[in-house]
Amino acid sequence: MKPRIAIAAYRMYKPGSTPAYSSREELVRAILAAGGRPYLLPSALPSDSVEEIISDFDGVFITGGGDIHPDRFGGAMHPSVGNIDPERDVFELALCSQAVAMGKTLLGICRGMQVLNVAMGGTLVTDIPTFLPDAGRHEWWPRYKRSRLSHPVRVEEDSHLAGILGGTEFMVNSLHHQSVKNLGQGLKIAATAPDGVIEAIEMSAKPFVLGVQWHPEWLLNSEPMQRIFDAFVEASARAR
Repeated sequence: MKPRIAIAAYRMYKPGSTPAYSSREELVRAILAAGGRPYLLPSALPSDSVEEIISDFDGVFITGGGDIHPDRFGGAMHPSVGNIDPERDVFELALCSQAVAMGKTLLGICRGMQVLNVAMGGTLVTDIPTFLPDAGRHEWWPRYKRSRLSHPVRVEEDSHLAGILGGTEFMVNSLHHQSVKNLGQGLKIAATAPDGVIEAIEMSAKPFVLGVQWHPEWLLNSEPMQRIFDAFVEASARAR
């Protein structure tokens, strides 16, 4: 039986229509290509039932999207903060904390990496240009393609991520204006940009807990990026 992967689905709004819970097709297909069976979990599910819900799954996948409300990590509101969904914050933070507590494998992409950090008690930089003025540009969308290779990342040699990617220097896309500030409990830095912005975090004490700030689902023509999904699904199968 192939590993069952729970993907956190979020509310989408379209003019003239009611909200719909969804996840991007690229993410679903990346899990399928890695040999997993993806299932969408709507954020409307009650957070107090998360432990029961994810007990039926082998891995948990938290995807990209809008900003986490700064109240969740003791931050201050900023004009750049947008697309906040309190329902999504509550559900995904519960998913992350329960997945780690239950020893489930966990993959977080962009917002998902930030959710992982906050769930473990960490904090975020609410706006890179404002609070890290010496940092390079990290938000290249929507004026450029999501697949644009915007800057290099240096992967820590002793990290789990380096073993997955098969190297320590890679070019990545960049679609975020926030970043990890203080690390959450049990997490360590797995990759950084040249300006010092944290680009990946992981939890070496667990079978597979990884967050990356870039979007590998838009870079699947690059074999190392598909390996992230492959490693996640493989670890999910082993952790049953």
